[in-house]
Amino acid sequence: MTGIDTRPANDGSDLNIAEVGGRGGRIASVLSALALGFSGLSFYESVLKTAQLEVYVPPVVHYARDQGGDVELFAIPLTIVNSGARTGTALTMELTVESLRADAAVKTKRYYSAYIGEHSPKDDADNRSFAPLSLAGRQTFSDTVRFYPEGNPLPALVDDAGDYRFTLKLTTAVPANPGLLDGFLSRDIPPISFERTLPWFSEQQLGMRRITIPMHDKDWKPTTTPAKDG
Repeated sequence: MTGIDTRPANDGSDLNIAEVGGRGGRIASVLSALALGFSGLSFYESVLKTAQLEVYVPPVVHYARDQGGDVELFAIPLTIVNSGARTGTALTMELTVESLRADAAVKTKRYYSAYIGEHSPKDDADNRSFAPLSLAGRQTFSDTVRFYPEGNPLPALVDDAGDYRFTLKLTTAVPANPGLLDGFLSRDIPPISFERTLPWFSEQQLGMRRITIPMHDKDWKPTTTPAKDG
């Protein structure tokens, strides 16, 4: 007597269930990996990312004279942004200015960050000395920094109207004993360069009246409010 196979026929449903289960496991693994990656990126951005100071200069800076007109200075409004997560410190700022006039008596001069705040028209005004700027992660500093000449202030660089090229460099603090991660993630702050035009020049007004002369970008135009009709 021939035996009869009483096992139920396999219609492929078990195979389909196994495929769906395997596919679901792979999707879960991919999602877990993505979540882990986003978590690691968030941790880096919020905790590990080293200080990254970036400097922004507006289209207008100011030139002035101090101490009876003998000492020239540049008043530059600056914004420094720390886009990193760790605290960054700007110890000093160095400014190199080059006259682009072919007949300039002095071609290049260096200046240092001496004071913070606008140049005052009063001789006896209080000065806020520049001190190292410590910026926590995601913090911003905005103020005017006044740069005075290094060494002998005479002869002055600026003696007439014309074009001038500026190069600004920040010196930042580094850890005394940097770790491997600090050395791997840190980066130098490249100097920034820009050109400004001095539209006119007056020794008398600079010395006697302690005025400031705006120096602007060649392409910059002041914003004006259109006149209202009627």
